Amino acid sequence: MTPDQIIAAIASLLIQDANPDFDQLRSGGHDNRYPVTISACEYPPGPLEVEGQTVICGSVSVPENYEAPKGRRVDLQFVVFDAQTLSPAPDPLVYLHGGPAGGTLQITEAVAGRMFPKHRQTRDIITFDQRASKLSFGSVECSASIADNALDLAKSESVNPDDPTIVYRLLSDCVEEIEGSGADLSAYNTENNARDVRALMSALGYGDYNIYGISYGTRLALEVMRTIPDGVRSVVIDGVAGPTNPIFDEFLTPYVAVIDRLVAQCAADPGCAAEWPDLRATFNAAMERIGNDPIPAARGAQQIGAQELYTLTFLERNKWRVKHDITRFLPRMFSELAEGRTDTIDAVLAHYDDVPRPADALLRSADLTNDERALADATLKMAAAMEDLSEGARNTLLQLRGDLAAGLETLSVAEAFDQRMSEAVTHLPDPSAAAPALLADYTLMRAAPPSRDALATLVSDHFDGADKADLLALVALMSDEDIARTWDIAAESLRPYQLMVATTLGTAIYQCQEAVPFNSIEGFDRVTAPFAERYPVFGMPDFRAQIEGTLAPCALFEQHPREGFHELVRSDIPTLVLNGTLDTQTSMHWGAEAAEGLTNARNYIIPEAGHGTIMYQPCARDIATAFVNDPAAPLEVSCIDDILPPFVLPDDPLPGQ
Repeated sequence: MTPDQIIAAIASLLIQDANPDFDQLRSGGHDNRYPVTISACEYPPGPLEVEGQTVICGSVSVPENYEAPKGRRVDLQFVVFDAQTLSPAPDPLVYLHGGPAGGTLQITEAVAGRMFPKHRQTRDIITFDQRASKLSFGSVECSASIADNALDLAKSESVNPDDPTIVYRLLSDCVEEIEGSGADLSAYNTENNARDVRALMSALGYGDYNIYGISYGTRLALEVMRTIPDGVRSVVIDGVAGPTNPIFDEFLTPYVAVIDRLVAQCAADPGCAAEWPDLRATFNAAMERIGNDPIPAARGAQQIGAQELYTLTFLERNKWRVKHDITRFLPRMFSELAEGRTDTIDAVLAHYDDVPRPADALLRSADLTNDERALADATLKMAAAMEDLSEGARNTLLQLRGDLAAGLETLSVAEAFDQRMSEAVTHLPDPSAAAPALLADYTLMRAAPPSRDALATLVSDHFDGADKADLLALVALMSDEDIARTWDIAAESLRPYQLMVATTLGTAIYQCQEAVPFNSIEGFDRVTAPFAERYPVFGMPDFRAQIEGTLAPCALFEQHPREGFHELVRSDIPTLVLNGTLDTQTSMHWGAEAAEGLTNARNYIIPEAGHGTIMYQPCARDIATAFVNDPAAPLEVSCIDDILPPFVLPDDPLPGQ
């Protein structure tokens, strides 16, 4: 963040004039079939964003069932980032999130700032939480079920799929409660999500538009192309999970593809091939050795066993790629671990939080004079200081933005009541025994309209003595605004648990109604058998148990198969297909399968990129931006060939050396 940017950001925070581009949205939107309601953004959209000026949030009301447009409605929460130009392209970019039910509004700052900053230079960026996802879960909310399980939820940071008791209890209760509310769970599917995309674009006033989908978002993008392609100008699918891929049967396919790719890269590199002529055998030997005899932490670093190596190589690999190119270390790392040595993995682990900037290599150059080296070192230190100042400025702007939005209000009676009730809970004779009933009533209270009587009843039912008297006195002092604020506080307190349950429930709704019986544990066994022969680590029972746990809740749902859903999508819409060589969630080869039905598609595999290549490689970001700007033009993709790093051989220095 430069000084000019900081000044501009502060100035924009203090300007109260609304962006006229958003006027029609404030008046209900552009399509009366899908009314728009503008509201404050639930999550900060970024330190340089100003609600109502550079960004606007709200909801659009769409039919639960498009065949019954006058029936039950679903509210979809969205955000629109205004293009950073006075002459924007008329066709925006809409980002379709993964999951399913993963949501995106919690990460809007990343969407605008990390994923699509170049796209935003020419066009608006739009994203939304799909039906039954995160902030759009209202139509499938299960308040009573959350109340019944409030204590278990409060004790956990997530709804743990490895604990079938709470998962089954929650999902079973939620499904029953939702169906009892009149909701039609069969309407929560990818086809209706596709119709939602077109409805949202119409409500926001756009004709033609572009799509960028990642993970499940690629499946949704393909369904838009098949079901309701009107207005779609171009599509980018990144980290492809097409409808023809039984992703649970093929759960280990992406992992195997990553190792196969590494083996092939090593074989094609003269130095690597000479040192490790059979890298597959080396990998298997490393996994077997540390699986049977983990290297202890006594050497001053963490234990290295099969789980730690698996986590580093696969589960956390995408995260590590943000820091540095781990691929180049892997052959040497596997070779050493097969012999019981940890030089390379220890060096990489120690280096994780102290990654040299690319410019640091300049300081190690033999071509620099002492004066040049000193000047370069001073420049780098100044750059680091500016980064620290930028982060501080960012945090200050966020605080200022929050203070302005809150109106700098002092503590209200509602806040005082909330604090006093928290204190009163600690005075209960047996807080752990009383907590479930209190949490349940507190949760259910929020589902009813705000009222003084409801608050007084909550206090009288659960507290005695001075605590009860103090709380009732605060209730008596409350204005109508205080009472409403108390309900807001309750909602804020319960929101994390609601979103936790919404993610688990929403994911199960889609997986169980669309992936079964297309996927099965028998299918997983069939696909995995040859993988386990090549790489015995993939024969571990933990993998099978994970799939069993994923599919088990599907017994709670009725199946609603849709004819043709799992068939190849055929379209001539200009499409860019991107895949990452480090992607362990969707195979780098699945993009080519999806492209078989797309007559106007270009497919690229991006080295050293994880799930969603645009978040890992500037090369992918540049290619995607150029494609959306002109979907018919030739693409300059030579940057792909420049990404691959050289392998670190036994005599090469390790990080920190």
